[in-house]
Amino acid sequence: MMRDKTADLETIPPIANPDRYLPLIVFVVGLLVVLGLMFTYKRMRPLWEVSAAADTVVSEQTLADQYGVRVNLLAVTAVGGMVDLRLKILDAEKASLLLQDSGDVPILHIENGQAVLKAPEDSTGQLMSNLTDDGNIFLAFPNVGNVLKPGMLVTIQFGEISLESIPAR
Repeated sequence: MMRDKTADLETIPPIANPDRYLPLIVFVVGLLVVLGLMFTYKRMRPLWEVSAAADTVVSEQTLADQYGVRVNLLAVTAVGGMVDLRLKILDAEKASLLLQDSGDVPILHIENGQAVLKAPEDSTGQLMSNLTDDGNIFLAFPNVGNVLKPGMLVTIQFGEISLESIPAR
């Protein structure tokens, strides 16, 4: 036989005012959002922060003749999510003058100052330690927000030296 279920419901104690927890819930959710935004900002800031403009602008020919470096490729890859920069070391001794410290790691300035892209620090270690004649350097830059599109002009900065603008492929 069936028990009367309405009698069971009457024995359940009433729930305390649930609205009293609403400010606490709003505070905790707000705190999590703020912490998430701070983490994202701190992590992404080095990739797009603006750096000082270079003192000297050189042509591709001057970069090759004076500094022993040639740009083989500057292209948007990975469905727009990465920028691939490939450098050819023509003369390691000259290239070491251009790439002598961590401040000389290439930085990409996208046309009209729209954005500045930096390679993640953990991918640039090979740059200083592996300079050999006829060697190659491969750098991948996160294309944050897909700011660089094929055909846009990019200035590559090496410390105080910049290469004149070249189009990305």
